[in-house]
Amino acid sequence: MQCLIVKPYRFCKSRDRQPDRESSCKGDLNTLKVVSVVPSALKFSIVLGSLLVSNLAVGQVPTRPVRPGDSSQMKEKTASTKKTTTINTVIEFELLQAEGGGGMYGQQWLKVLEPLDVSLRVRKPILGDKPEMKEREAGKTRYVTAIGTLDRSGNLVFPDRSFALSDATKLKEWVNELRTFGIKGTPVGKSLWGLSEDQFATLFDGLLKKVDFETENLPLKQVVTKLPLPTEFPVRWNSDAVEQLAKLGDKARVRQKLKGFSAAIALALSLSDNGFGFRPNRTPSGVIELLIEPRNTKLDQWPIGWPVQRATFKAAPKLYAMVPIELSDVELSDVLTAISELAETPILIDYAELEAKKIDLEKIKVSFPLKMTTWSLALRQLVVPKRLTRELWQDEAGRVFVWITTTRAGRAKDE
Repeated sequence: MQCLIVKPYRFCKSRDRQPDRESSCKGDLNTLKVVSVVPSALKFSIVLGSLLVSNLAVGQVPTRPVRPGDSSQMKEKTASTKKTTTINTVIEFELLQAEGGGGMYGQQWLKVLEPLDVSLRVRKPILGDKPEMKEREAGKTRYVTAIGTLDRSGNLVFPDRSFALSDATKLKEWVNELRTFGIKGTPVGKSLWGLSEDQFATLFDGLLKKVDFETENLPLKQVVTKLPLPTEFPVRWNSDAVEQLAKLGDKARVRQKLKGFSAAIALALSLSDNGFGFRPNRTPSGVIELLIEPRNTKLDQWPIGWPVQRATFKAAPKLYAMVPIELSDVELSDVLTAISELAETPILIDYAELEAKKIDLEKIKVSFPLKMTTWSLALRQLVVPKRLTRELWQDEAGRVFVWITTTRAGRAKDE
């Protein structure tokens, strides 16, 4: 019988990994079982894995996630972001008179539109005329032309909306939107945050750069400033976020190790852990900014992770390799740290959601009977009874990670 000498590690609350004294293993060479020598308050054993399982190379460079709005093939080209200065907008209404009447309402609409500084022209349609929106620029002036129909009831009918004479307030809101954003309209509530596909592609590619410093326990504001974010997309905290950050004071710190992740996910997760989020925002002048605001906003914010673009067992091979596993009364937080290192797959925590549900990982202890299984399946059996779920996602640059959140906030079905 041959005996192996190994150096087990102690997984402490500080998450530091420190070498402990040597220990020996007994038995055959198929299984290497390392028993922690942490004091009795933290006794547990973790089976590190079968010696017969070869190290699996990650090998291929991960592909970038498909962006929302992309076609099945990733667009390789990126378009430059157009920066424009504040311009004057002239709004023109051209109303095509419906057959059988409607023209008599022209004077009434003129009275409604004059205070809104909108020019009005009512005419009979000619061949090929149809309701549509047009926009052109000349120097620092933008001309927005809304071509609609003036029907027999006196209603204005445009491509995606209509107005009656009683809808003066509603019409005023639309005119203000056209004057501010042009025919693209306000970006709020629209897919890709109201950006064109080229604008979104440029932004997405600009957020791929990896974080080259350790973030854990640094002040949030310092990390946001230090992240490798693209300079052409300025970061701005809205007034509510500024006020909330001031109330947090020194408590606003980054809680996780994000070195090696993309700038986008580092920003999103650092903010989320402190009650914030960010989203692209197209300003009236056409500049695209990264707007930081409280998480409780009803608007969509940048997600923490994207669907994995490869088969899961290829994306995280050691997470899905069969190994013997055994745990005995261990803090779940320490188990997650150990699995992250042994499976060579980062594990990120949705602290904002866990705290909202009053779930403290350091107060949860778990056990697992000795069996041959994968870290992924074992992790599922450990967290599900605790009202948690584990999901596999990737960052903007393709780095795969396990996401621990509550079952309520989970975004994907367990495999």
